[in-house]
Order: sequence, then structure tokens, then C-alpha cells
Amino acid sequence: MKYLIPILLLSAGLLPKPGLCQLNNGGLYANFGVDADTRTNWMKYGLVTGAISSDDWFAPSGTGHNVIDTSNAASYLALLKAGANISFNQRMSALLYAKIGGKLWLDAVYGRDYQAAAQLKDTTVFTMAAKNGDNPGIWTGGVTNVPDKNDLVDVYAHMRRDGLTVHDSLWLFTGVSTFGTRGSSYFDVELYRNSFSYNGATGTFTTAGTSAGHTEWLFDASGNIIQTGDMIIAVDFTPGSVPVIDLRIWVSNTTLTTIIPKYFDFTGAFNGATASPTYGYASIVSKAGTTAWGAGISNYSVNATLDTTYSTPWGTGAPSGGANWSAQYLSQQFIEVGLNLTRIGVDPALYSALSACQPLFSDIFFKSRSSNSFTADMKDFVTPMVFTRPPVMDYSLNGDTIRCNHPAATIKLTNNSTAGYYTWQTLSGSISGSNSDSSQLSIGKPGTYIVSASPANGCPPTRVDTIVVPIDTFPPVASAFAGLSGNQLALYGGNPVASNYPTPFGGSQGLTYSWSGPDAFSSTLQNPLTDTIWGTYHLTVTEKRNGCTDTASTTVTASMFDVLLTNELVVSGMYTNGGVALHWQDGNAASGVSYVVERMDASSVFQPIGTAAGDGCRCYVDAHPLAGQDFYRVEAVPASGAAYYSAVVSVGTIGMGDSFYLAGGPAGMNFIANTSKDEQGVLVIYDVTGQTLQKRSVSLTKGSNTIALPSAGGQPAVRIVGLFVQGAPVFTGKGLF
Repeated sequence: MKYLIPILLLSAGLLPKPGLCQLNNGGLYANFGVDADTRTNWMKYGLVTGAISSDDWFAPSGTGHNVIDTSNAASYLALLKAGANISFNQRMSALLYAKIGGKLWLDAVYGRDYQAAAQLKDTTVFTMAAKNGDNPGIWTGGVTNVPDKNDLVDVYAHMRRDGLTVHDSLWLFTGVSTFGTRGSSYFDVELYRNSFSYNGATGTFTTAGTSAGHTEWLFDASGNIIQTGDMIIAVDFTPGSVPVIDLRIWVSNTTLTTIIPKYFDFTGAFNGATASPTYGYASIVSKAGTTAWGAGISNYSVNATLDTTYSTPWGTGAPSGGANWSAQYLSQQFIEVGLNLTRIGVDPALYSALSACQPLFSDIFFKSRSSNSFTADMKDFVTPMVFTRPPVMDYSLNGDTIRCNHPAATIKLTNNSTAGYYTWQTLSGSISGSNSDSSQLSIGKPGTYIVSASPANGCPPTRVDTIVVPIDTFPPVASAFAGLSGNQLALYGGNPVASNYPTPFGGSQGLTYSWSGPDAFSSTLQNPLTDTIWGTYHLTVTEKRNGCTDTASTTVTASMFDVLLTNELVVSGMYTNGGVALHWQDGNAASGVSYVVERMDASSVFQPIGTAAGDGCRCYVDAHPLAGQDFYRVEAVPASGAAYYSAVVSVGTIGMGDSFYLAGGPAGMNFIANTSKDEQGVLVIYDVTGQTLQKRSVSLTKGSNTIALPSAGGQPAVRIVGLFVQGAPVFTGKGLF
């Protein structure tokens, strides 16, 4: 059998006064379970019990939302089960002002206190007389023991709005467990408007309150709050009987005697540091009288041995457990309270002179008392914890750049400690959409964007940032032309040099190439080879930095290919004396012909490097060749008629000391290779139509190599010889053999 425990408001004096603003006996409020249990999706005690969708302190099972972060739970569990006497805090499981389950979560905190039980030493105990109403600056803390009923173990606090805006009802939920369950226990939940802290090394308290160590509540003549201050919830609990609370705020004696608050009443109880204090804690009660403005309950069970109240993921302190540890709360060990601060009348959203976004408090302080008197000596305490301080919009602003391959950019706000509310404006851009909380914005064009950040919907912005989103659509420069490499068509793509021009985003980060052509030809090489001869070849060049493209085309006709393949302008070359010596024969030479020697540059473009007369030696020496592989071709320019080209000849592709050429005649042709190191290659002989006549592997040793080339068809004919090393063509030449 379960007993339901109501909570009454306690006014001044030693005895409770029944009927003074009675609270509900537990229940589900703002989707949080006030049921003397810490599990989500479960109501243990109260008017409604059993499985129900609800938030709570922890979520050991189910899909409910736990408000306390459970990081490091396994470590804490191991230490506490082993008997360690430790104190630690855990914050809210979500960002400040998070929107979860249709509720606005402002903050949450859990504190585990040192234990004094069983000769353990509690280092956060009042060591000298200390009372509510004193200036905290005179309190002293230190190490001592306290009775079990005053020994705080677990403390909880959570504040949320019953909706997603700052104008929805404001709820404060708290919970406390003590080590002992025999005898009455008395504790306070004190909330400080300004910073409040404890120095364990000196045992002293520091407060930013300027009114006798506290911050006072101020009112205008009509009773409207114009400044919030410190507040205390005094809870008295006797096992098996009714727990009661006394809600008080810190005011001046003048305020108490001259002001009639608009939304609540003073009961007359007032306690400060002296008999006639200037400042003190005044008891208040809602003008709503006995209507429900909160709830509270304890885990009281007639059959205490059957109580299975879940405590925390790391357990709790209890006298019945080994090493003073238990996974569950004992009967009457845990008390839980929920207060509707809006109904009580202390919600800033009720007052036009206050911002609805004003955080009520800075720190929260849990402590126990020796009796039910508000001014009884205080015993144990938990080190003050930060609670509902003004949130700082401390996000990082991550911009973006619109590019050809990234037309829809994104601005992201990251590393937030507050789940804020964000609104966007643009001076010259385009907003196309955002995520659920607008912390990520999609944009459609470059421009200037402004974000205004506030803690929640309805709050004024506390931070404004401007970001400029640029656009990088600087294209590369494409070029394409065709030539012959042996019996194959050689396509040459570019231009890396021309594409590497200055931009606000830097130079080129490299190019990619995409060729397409006749008979479904395609290649991603810069300079591919193909057996497909005529047609138009298209090249798309893409800049890696931004994905922008440029295109170029080159057309090869059948007649052009035939001229290239069958003309008698045959070039050979070799590296000698630090230069490349080129020689050529031209069976088609007419009178008045001259020759232009061209060499491929680093951007795969043939550039003229010299000229030769048609009646001379038909030779040329490149005295300053490029390091590595060099490609040459010769253009014959007749006095009349169309110019024509030789096939491309390569020299020094293996090393600057390498050269390749054909020597001999119809009676016998040799392939000469001078190499700077040992190489393995493939030697291929083609006819003039491009058919492979012979292919064989060759081993080239460092130095001079002579390879005899027998007539492939029995009769001397014009043949094309190609040498491939590691799959790449390093020599192409013609010979009659």
C-alpha cells in the first residue's frame, strides 16, 4: 500500500499551519514527474501511478527525457560502491534553453555531497553557528560529523517553461535525499540572484549581494516587481507525516511594511540577522490562495522493505547498503517538490518592468537545519552550484563560400552552450532555409548575412554577428589539340599554366580532365592516346579549387590523319653534349620550304623554339632542353600550299642522359637506346595503317643498347617503331626496313 503525502506551506513559527496554500499530492507538471522517484516514463507515488510518458531526473529505461547528464556514471558507480567519500556535480543533459518535448529547459543541476555517516568525514558542514537570515559572509564551513537526518546526500534542481516561449508558466523542480530516514529532517533550497560561492580551503563564503549579503527584491508603488532577488524554499519533513514548505524572498523591512505586492502576499513572517533587521527573508503566499500552485511528495511506503525507489545511475548513500551504498532510496529517504513560480507570482514574465528573459538566479545552495524553525542552526550543506545564470551566446560562426561545385552554401553556428533562438537578415544575399533552431542557414547566393541571437523566442538579442559569404567562380583555361604518337592519335590537353592566375581565393589547386570523342571515346588523362582516328574531341577542364570548368575541342579529319601518318617528314632526335639534336627528312619538300621546330611546354602546348631553312642540313639543336621528357615536332611551311607537320618525337623521357633513334636502311634497321639506368620496356612495330606487326619485351641496360629490327613483312617498307617504358610512350620514329 502506498501513502500519498501532501505538502503545506509553512509560515513563521515552529509549527505548520494546515490549510495555508496546500499543494497537490504529486503529479505530472510541465511533463515532469513529481512522484518521489527519479525515473522517466514512470509515476511511483501520487494521484497517478504507473507507466506514463514523462521527463524526470534520470532515464534508466524507456524513451523519456532525463534532465541530468549521466556522463562518467560508471566511474562514479565504481568509486561509491567501493566506499569512496566523494563529492561531484552534474549539469543538465541538454544545452541551456534547449527546446525538448515542447518545453523550454532553462537549466538543471545535480550535486552529490560528502557523507558524514559511519565515521566518514563530511568536509562541507557548518562548523560554527549559522542561521537563515544571516549575512553569508559570517558563515564558516569545514570538516565535522552531522546526524544522519541532516546529512545531505543527493540534491537536484531543474527549471523549465511549460511551453517553448518565455511567457509560458515557469516551473522549479527540486529533490533532496538524506542519509538517515529515522527522525525528521529539515532542509533549505536557497537561490541567489547574484554570484555566491564557497572556498573549501578557507571555509568562507563569498556573496555578491549588497543588501546584508543578499540581493533584495524591489517593487514600485503599485506592487510590481522591478528587481528580483534571493529566494529560499524551507522544507520540513517528518517520516510518516506531512512535509511542509515555507517560501520566502529577501526584502527590506521597509518593503515589507509599505508594499502590497501585485501577485502575492506577505504573510508577516520576517527573519533577518537581528531582532529588528533592516533586511530579511519574508514569507510569501500566492494570492491564488489554496488553488494548486505546486506539488510535493516523498517515497513513503508502509512496507519499507518492499520499496524499490530508483536513486541514481551511480547509486546513493544509505545505512542499509554495503559501504554505505545502495542502488535504491530507502522508504522516506527522497523528497521531491515542484513549484509553479508563475502561479506564485514571482515570474519576471508577469511584470512589464522586467524582461521575461531575465534569469531569476545565479547560484543554488542546498543546506539542512537542526529543527523546523526557519532560524534553527544550519548543519550540512552542498557546495553552491551555478544555476540559471544569464546564458552567454558563445557560439562559433562558421562561414562558407559559394563555388561552382557548391552552389548552395551553409552558415553554421557551432560550439553552442545555449540552445538559443536565432533570426537572420540579409543585405544582399538570399536565404533559402534553415534547420529547426535556425543555428544553420542555407543560402543561395553571395552577400552579407546578419544573425541575431537570443536565449529564447521572445527575448531580445544578446549577440549580433555579420558574415560575408563570397563566391568563387573563377574558371580555368582549357586548350586542346591533336598529334600523332607512333600509330596512335595523341590528344594534348591544357592549360595548367594559364589556369594558375591570381584570384581572391588563391591560385589554381590543380586541374582534372575529361575527354570525350567518336565511338564513345573517353579519358580522364591530360594527354591520352587513342586508336580512334578522326572526329571531334571535346575536353572539359575542371579547377579543383572550386569545381568550375572550361571547354575546348579539336577536330581530326581523315585526310589530316593520312597526311600526318604518310607524309615523308620524318624526325629523329638524340640527347648529346647537353642538348637535343634533331634531324629530319622530308620526301615531300618543295622549293622554298622552311621549317619551324616546336617543343611542348609545361602546359602541354607546342611552342616554336627555332627555324631552319629548307636547303640546309634540316637539323636543329635544342641547347636548353627541359628536364625529363621532351616532345618535339617540325612544321614544314612551303612557299605556297598548306603547311604540314611531322609526327611527335620524344627525347630523354627516362632521364636527361637518355636518347633513342633509328639507324640503318632497307637492308637492316637498328633501334639505338642510350639510357642512364637499367629499364624494362616494350618495343612495338606498326605499319603505316596502324596495325601492330610485332611486339616484344626488351631489357635496356645502362649505357648504349642496339636492337636489330628485322623486316616484319619480308619486303622493305615504311614502318613505325615505338618504345614504351612503364606503359608510357618514350620514343616514336619511322624507318624504311
